[in-house]
Amino acid sequence: MMAPIAASALESRPLAQPRRGPEPATEAPRLYGAPRHRPAPATTDVVRSGLTAGAGARTRVPWFGITSLWGHLRHFVASAIATEDVDSRDWMTPDEPLALADAVAAELGATPRGAPLVDTLGRDLWIDWVADTGDDLEVSRAVASMIFDAYSLPDPDRDGAHLEAPRGDVLLFGGDTAYPVATVNEIHNRVIVPFNSVLHERNDGRRRVLLGIPGNHDWYDGLDGFARMFRRKLAAKDEHELEAALDPHGARRLGRAVEWADRFVQGGQVQKPKALVLEGYTALQSASFFLLPLTPTIPLFGVDRQLKSVDLRQRRFFKAWWRRHPGVTPLVALHEPVHAFGEARAHPSTPVASLELDLERDEHLVLAGDIHHYERFRRGRTLHVTAGGGGAFLHPAPLAATCRALPFEREWPGPRQSRALLGAVPWHVASGRSGFLPHLVLLALFAPALGLGAGWGGTAAAVGTASVVAGGLSAVVCALLGGIQKGRVVGVGLLAGAAGVLTGLVPMVTSLALLKAFDLGNLPATPLLFGATSLVLAVLFGALVFGAFLAALTRLGYDHYEAFTALGHPGYKHFVRLRIRADGAGVDGWCLGLEDPLAPGERPVLVDTFTWRPRR
Repeated sequence: MMAPIAASALESRPLAQPRRGPEPATEAPRLYGAPRHRPAPATTDVVRSGLTAGAGARTRVPWFGITSLWGHLRHFVASAIATEDVDSRDWMTPDEPLALADAVAAELGATPRGAPLVDTLGRDLWIDWVADTGDDLEVSRAVASMIFDAYSLPDPDRDGAHLEAPRGDVLLFGGDTAYPVATVNEIHNRVIVPFNSVLHERNDGRRRVLLGIPGNHDWYDGLDGFARMFRRKLAAKDEHELEAALDPHGARRLGRAVEWADRFVQGGQVQKPKALVLEGYTALQSASFFLLPLTPTIPLFGVDRQLKSVDLRQRRFFKAWWRRHPGVTPLVALHEPVHAFGEARAHPSTPVASLELDLERDEHLVLAGDIHHYERFRRGRTLHVTAGGGGAFLHPAPLAATCRALPFEREWPGPRQSRALLGAVPWHVASGRSGFLPHLVLLALFAPALGLGAGWGGTAAAVGTASVVAGGLSAVVCALLGGIQKGRVVGVGLLAGAAGVLTGLVPMVTSLALLKAFDLGNLPATPLLFGATSLVLAVLFGALVFGAFLAALTRLGYDHYEAFTALGHPGYKHFVRLRIRADGAGVDGWCLGLEDPLAPGERPVLVDTFTWRPRR
């Protein structure tokens, strides 16, 4: 990583002190768009069954496809490397907090003075939070169009009044920048190009700041793509002189693999962009984690959990600063939430435990991504906001009663909409719209059974034996996918067993039903025709059983990821606009979203409003 921003001579100055008299205010941000859009409140009681797919459906990641398999392999390799304690953060030197605040202030047009950012600006600071970006290209462009606009939003200080909310001074990414792996090419094609296509149209001449924390998909690439987007460049002029990309890289993954092999044999290198640049934004951080003093009492903690844990260097960095500044109330940005789908993540390696944050006793605002769904609730004295709707597939609201112990103040979409969407999962999987890996596995399982029983020399006993084997293997796979190793033995075990029995019956029932159909229709049942038809139908019905198993896991609260990952739903995208108040009193937040991002004329809706006023 690059050397950190030079430390400020005033770094040791305590932050927990009241503001002095007002400083000369810098120019307020110009608002894009005329007239400004006043979003209508988002609805939760209306169920939308179908959304506009658009041409972008051809570019989204099929999560049971070869593209996703490549991502899973990268995950496996990255986890193995992390297990060996090879950590890219060992070479990072984080920026001194007040020096980082000065660098941000200078980029926003203020004169640095070694103070918290809002004090230096002399006005409200606006931050746009977006997480889990970079999947479907058209959805990415729709999300960018939503973020890079100004709005008329409810004023938290005056009932019935509205205020002007400009595009954020800071664009803060909350991890998982692109899918399935946040490589240079995936970030370039799935984030940089669609975002820049909007920014190029809406260039208002202002400079803004880009910050980010990595997620697990960023770490699958060892942070190479992440660093090229978010790391501070060698010199400020280097980034300003780089052209913001508007065209995607044409080579497909197979072509890039061939190019890599050719360069490897010749002892050369595959050339990558030196930087991934968003037009009008400057990257300023020197590490994958940072601490930015926003007000005298509110710092922003940007925490990097890597794949497993917060490293020792990072823990020392945050704790040392916190000990020097008692009485502050951090706004904590995490890649994954403390509570996901109503369940607490209390492992000692989580950021909350590693940084010794007491969320029950102390007042914090925890802003997280990773879950592609909007949730807001209070637990103890902490306000939790989870917003991972930056473009990736949708996750559901928790559906089972056992997962709804948390006092959710706002969800989007809600349980009713999530249940309606869940019903489409089995057919989505069976049709291959989420990829054909399940079909290939079922083909390998069923081919022996149906091949032996299709007139190719097999017997009924052989067909039965092969079906039992197929059902047993299917039950084991389903049990592992359902998380039986996490202690959910009874519930997941019963579901996996039922799925295994049904899967084992599929080839026998299919062949018998097809034989009956041939007899009733007086059709010639040649061994090849009968065997091939039986095999195709068995694979389709087997995939339907698998999709139904995934849907059942979600409906009963055992798993909230797999079913909606397979569904790949393009709707309910959102981001959060934050106002860090100039008076230092706290933070105001608005979540804006698109129910159907690709529908013609779709306008953003107001999903949620919230305020955070930590008591001193």
